[in-house]
Amino acid sequence: MKETQNHGYKLASKGKRFIASIIESVLFILATLIIYSILGISISEYWNSEFELIEIGYSAIIGLIVGAIFFPIFIGTLGHKIFNLKVISTETGEDYNRAKKGAIRECLKYVLAYFLIPVIWILWDNNNQNLYDKLTKTIVVEKNRNE
Repeated sequence: MKETQNHGYKLASKGKRFIASIIESVLFILATLIIYSILGISISEYWNSEFELIEIGYSAIIGLIVGAIFFPIFIGTLGHKIFNLKVISTETGEDYNRAKKGAIRECLKYVLAYFLIPVIWILWDNNNQNLYDKLTKTIVVEKNRNE
């Protein structure tokens, strides 16, 4: 398997990105279920509710919040931190660690998740990028040992 280098970093594999995303999603679902439980909303209501268009707006807001919080701390998401990954600019190679930039990237990620093609874009992309990575000009890489 060919290892791709970008700005001195090894490109994160599709598999590692997928697992990081799954782990992060599970953690967020657990947090959501805890919040629903505290608010007195049953789990069956949560799972069986029908999709409403406003949910895309909620996802955008959550994405903005998550990105603004985690990118300055982890240079990526919680899943990236767990798997020793980070997000960098494709143009400069600099860490993508600004709250505003992280908020925009995660907002795009959460909203585009409602449409299948942007999320599975990574399957045929040579740089293991999703569409939101392309739009924000970012790549996910493995952190170097000294980071």
